Amino acid sequence: MIRRSAFMALGFGVFLAIAEIVRNWGDWQPWPFWIVDFIAAGALIWGGVRTLSQGSSRLLSAAWGFTVGIFWMSFFSHAQNLDAEVQETYAGGSVNEGVLTLIIGAMLVFAIAGLIMSLTRRTI
Repeated sequence: MIRRSAFMALGFGVFLAIAEIVRNWGDWQPWPFWIVDFIAAGALIWGGVRTLSQGSSRLLSAAWGFTVGIFWMSFFSHAQNLDAEVQETYAGGSVNEGVLTLIIGAMLVFAIAGLIMSLTRRTI
């Protein structure tokens, strides 16, 4: 399970970095709002590589935990916008608030699964 979580972290980290660039391209918000996604992506990649090479999953679990926290906050803030009927578009107007909330929700579930898998006691 830990090995699978490490591979998930590598893929998720790369996807997260690319998705953050695409989402904000041309309209970057203040840096504190987007830098955390790059920190999470870097930590996931670092944790995944370290787990695959050394077998230790502590950094991987920390990276997943950090990522879950970020997506938890993001998902519920976007869900609140849906309740408030705030309809914004992202990625150059191609993704509306509802679709973005659904994507973030799916990413949250994926991150929770990665965290749970990284906490198993099985070794590589």
